[in-house]
Amino acid sequence: MLRDFRVHPLLASTDAVRARAWYADKLGLEPVFEREGQLVYSLPPTVFTVYETPSAGTAQNTVAVWAVDDLRAEMARLRARGLTFEELDYGPDDRTVDGLMTSLVGSVEVLNAWFKDVDGNWISLVQQAQEQGDAPLELGIHPMLAASNMDRARAWYSEKLGLEPDRDDDGELLVYRSGQTHLSIYATPSAGTARNTVAEWHVDDLRAEVAALRARGVVFEEYDFGSNRTVDGILTDTDGSLNSWFTDSEGSILGLVEGQGDHMT
Repeated sequence: MLRDFRVHPLLASTDAVRARAWYADKLGLEPVFEREGQLVYSLPPTVFTVYETPSAGTAQNTVAVWAVDDLRAEMARLRARGLTFEELDYGPDDRTVDGLMTSLVGSVEVLNAWFKDVDGNWISLVQQAQEQGDAPLELGIHPMLAASNMDRARAWYSEKLGLEPDRDDDGELLVYRSGQTHLSIYATPSAGTARNTVAEWHVDDLRAEVAALRARGVVFEEYDFGSNRTVDGILTDTDGSLNSWFTDSEGSILGLVEGQGDHMT
């Protein structure tokens, strides 16, 4: 079951060399794995991948959420490196002040800030207190998926992937746990704009997962990349790893991967 495996965000780039320099300069991050057109970064217990694709820049929504212990301290650290935080205004009670938005979800205070990377990917920083008895959100970076219809998305993830949310914030945000990570789905009119893969699960047996998901009605995509292509929905890479892709009810392209090394575990 996918719930047993970690899910990681994928960020699109037009130039991985430029992205590598930006992530080092602005975030102080160096890849733990790299090959041509692909960079993997570790924010334990999570990782994220930056990869080259002609679809870079299409996502108009937040694509990843970075959960931290002390958001104000993290903002100060990143500003000292030259990072600019966005100012957003969704109304009197939902606007940033000096880059920081403070809101209540039930009785829980949530702090948010947003920035864009060199390729225009929107990334959120979040600090959230927990109500008594709640399991804490895992620190690190996690996928943020867009939905135009939250009821439809919740039903699809239940029926097709067998996932049920651990949190439902008034139908505006669904949080799913997967391995030592979490996956968030949120309501936004920008759903479906990303034409690149936005998240992937790292699984032990991809063929078995593909078969199980197909039995639930998931349709896997067929791609031809010129030098390589999927066969019955599965691509075998030059390093022996396996990849598959499918699209959720809201247009988000999601992937499965098996066998890309210790940096993914």
